[in-house]
Formats: sequence, structure tokens, C-alpha cells
Amino acid sequence: MRKLLELYHYRELLRVLVSSELKLRYRRSVLGFFWTLLNPLLMMVVLSVVFSTVMRFNIRDYWVSLVAGLLPWTFFSQSVGTSLMSIVGKGALLKKVYIPKSIIPLSVVLAGLVNFLLSLVAMLVLMLAVGHPPALAVLFLPIPIAFMTLFAIGMALVFSCLNVYFRDFGHMTEVILQAWFYTSPVIYSLAMVPEPYRPYFMWNPLYFIIECFREPIFNGALPSAETVLTAGVVSLLAAIVGFLIFVRFERGFILRV
Repeated sequence: MRKLLELYHYRELLRVLVSSELKLRYRRSVLGFFWTLLNPLLMMVVLSVVFSTVMRFNIRDYWVSLVAGLLPWTFFSQSVGTSLMSIVGKGALLKKVYIPKSIIPLSVVLAGLVNFLLSLVAMLVLMLAVGHPPALAVLFLPIPIAFMTLFAIGMALVFSCLNVYFRDFGHMTEVILQAWFYTSPVIYSLAMVPEPYRPYFMWNPLYFIIECFREPIFNGALPSAETVLTAGVVSLLAAIVGFLIFVRFERGFILRV
């Protein structure tokens, strides 16, 4: 509880770090924040062409299903990937002044959240523009956004902590995220997985969170209560466990950064 209160007391520093992270991310970029919108849209176009034309996924409005999974996944993977070096990169700062160390990966995730929200707005505008207006069920989206943010915070805390103690873990992260991507329902739905293998895919915690996005966006319906409950429990547990692991090992950071 004391560590959480510390984060509250340092909330102004958190705001500054989030702002700094956003500015640094697009420094010297001609398009700046427009890359927030362009990156997922360009990826969506490439994957839509590949899986609708080449692989021939016969799914109505496949691009909507794809972007409903791609945007939350991009937020999660970028949060984890960027937070990986966050503690190591701020080593000089940590040695000079005392700040809650968890505020550093937290600022990375919150900066990614800003990008994610902008991407969601662009997606909804695009859906209107191409004649696929979003249903009222999209009003449910703040709940899965909160779930994904909590899950991303938990994983960012764990990954950034591990990279301080095991620098080789940074090289493994790209492989881990790539494997996680293909075992998550981003470019496909669970219905496309052979029935005997579906239970294994449902062990992936991101399955439930992404489904909470896909149902309102693609099907215009609310996800089942079981899906929402599971996603909520998984997200909260990830945040709690990640925070406890981080707090347990943060004392040794100064000696290793």
C-alpha cells in the first residue's frame, strides 16, 4: 500500500515522464503523432491483403475483425517492448535522486495508452467512412481498455525487472512476443482453430481480453459475462503479481543499472 501511495504522491512526475516519452518517441519525425494512426492502419492493410486475398480467409469484413485484435495487441506488445529497457535506460537518474522505480515502466505503458486511444478513434472514423458504422456496443470499450492497460502494466513491470537482472532476456523478448502474437486471436478467431486445440488457446490470457474488444467492434454485441469476468480477473492478477515481483526485486536495481 505504501508503494501505491508513493505513486500517487509522484503523480506530477508521472505526467512529466508520460509527456517526455511521447515527445521522445516522435522526435525529429515529420509526421509525428500521425504515425500513431498510420502504423496500425498500414499493418492492417498488409495483413488484410495477405489473409483475404492470398490465404483466402473467407470472412465478411475481415479487416474489421483484424483491426479489432491488432490495435489492442499493438498497444500491449509496444508497451512491453518499450518498457524492457526503461529501468536500465534511466539508471543515471535512479542513482541521483529517489523516485518510485515502478513509475518508469508505468509511464511507458500510459504513453502507449495515449497512442492506443488515438488509434481507436481513427478506427471508428474509418469504420464510418467505409460504411461499417460501429454499433452501440462500442460504448463498452472502456472496460476492455482498462483490462488491457492493467495487463500491460503487469507484464511491463515483470519484463523491465527481468531485464535488469538478466540482460539476455532482452534478446528473448522479441521471440516471446512473436510467439505470443501467433497464439493470440489477432489475425484469426478461435472458431478458425481446430476444435481439439481450442482449449489450449484459451489458456492464453490475451484471448479473453482481445475478445472483449472484438465482440463490440466486429459483431456489434457485448462479450459474454464469462469472457468479461475472466478478462477482468486475469488483468487484475497480472497487475498485482507484476507489481509485487517488481517491488520484491527493485532494491537491487541500483547495483545493476
